[in-house]
Amino acid sequence: MVLGVVNLLVVASFGVLMRLKVLLPLAFVDQKHIMHAHSHFAFSGWISHALMLLLVMVVHDKSRKERLPGKYQFLLFGNLLVAYGMLATFAYQGYGTYSICFSTLCILLSYVFAYMAWRDIRVSELNLTVQRWFRSALLFLVLSSVGTFYLAYLQKTGSVDTRQQLAAVYFFLHFQYNGWFFFMCMGLANHWLARQGIVLPIGKLVCRVFSWACIPAYMLSILWYNLPMWLYVLLVVVVILQLLAWAMWIWAISRQLPRIRSLLSSSLVKGLLCAVALAASIKFLLQTFSVIPSLSVLAYSFRPIVVGYLHLVLLGVITLFLLAFAFQTGIFSRIRLAGFSVTAFVVGVILNELLLMIQGVGGMVGVYVPHIPIALAVAAGVMLVALVFLCVAVARNSGDAACNVSTRE
Repeated sequence: MVLGVVNLLVVASFGVLMRLKVLLPLAFVDQKHIMHAHSHFAFSGWISHALMLLLVMVVHDKSRKERLPGKYQFLLFGNLLVAYGMLATFAYQGYGTYSICFSTLCILLSYVFAYMAWRDIRVSELNLTVQRWFRSALLFLVLSSVGTFYLAYLQKTGSVDTRQQLAAVYFFLHFQYNGWFFFMCMGLANHWLARQGIVLPIGKLVCRVFSWACIPAYMLSILWYNLPMWLYVLLVVVVILQLLAWAMWIWAISRQLPRIRSLLSSSLVKGLLCAVALAASIKFLLQTFSVIPSLSVLAYSFRPIVVGYLHLVLLGVITLFLLAFAFQTGIFSRIRLAGFSVTAFVVGVILNELLLMIQGVGGMVGVYVPHIPIALAVAAGVMLVALVFLCVAVARNSGDAACNVSTRE
């Protein structure tokens, strides 16, 4: 996870570079190339790397001081190499021969990981509901690659149908964000609860609802395709079911809240988890409202709205949850510098979301809000500086832990 935080710092650095490109004539920076490098590395180098690592630790019941099985060490190292290969090649050439080769390698490695993890989960002693969350996550990880391969096919054949290209991109994004990422986080959360003897009575039902709803929920991303009425009705039902399932899970958590609070290790973890719950609730509410076709088309017409939504999920839900899980399970130690860094990072995330919302809503109503690009650069800078200090804190703690282990030996 130390390398994961370093990778998150790299993601933030490219985010700052993109914000500065809007303000300064940086001739050496190709905005589109940097954007592709930023997004691909965020998915593979930060989120997927962290999720794969945590899944292996959970399935094999390893602490941060114990070595992972050799096959996973090799696979995770290979994933990191490929992720940095994508970072470099996308930044240099955008979509080209080398970047596509690294992207294909990344997908193939994800297939190998999904196969190995699936077999290990099946013979593990994990709670059955937790196993279902993890297996569903792996299925959606594999399924998301269909969008990538279809997009490559469209580009290879010279197709200029922008609707099909967007549909392919949103297919990948949907099954990454709402499949692989979300299901893994829910699996990790339910695993921690089960380890504390807390089994939610509606846990199995919630898992089933989200599992069955995830595939048809993809249609929410392509409402501009003028879906047949029966598919639209199905989509409305699915979106409502997801909102209800999330509400049921939050309600079940609230029933156990006094006990959960007593088990949480610090106010930092409590604050992070509250932020995650709030961000996820906003996400499901926005998703429900976007089922209205006119609102969906309007939202997708303004880039700040789309970017704000994606960052809400990637930063507000997934990243903050991963940080909270790392602190709660002892992967990261709770020292003052780390607490300060994470708090500053959360401030940057909130500021970024508010500014994107203001920019997007301003565009929708035809009102120009001045100085937003500068403010967004400041928000990105706050997150970058906060992550620099977090990396220092995590690295220092890792070094201290290694010294303590060697001393005891």
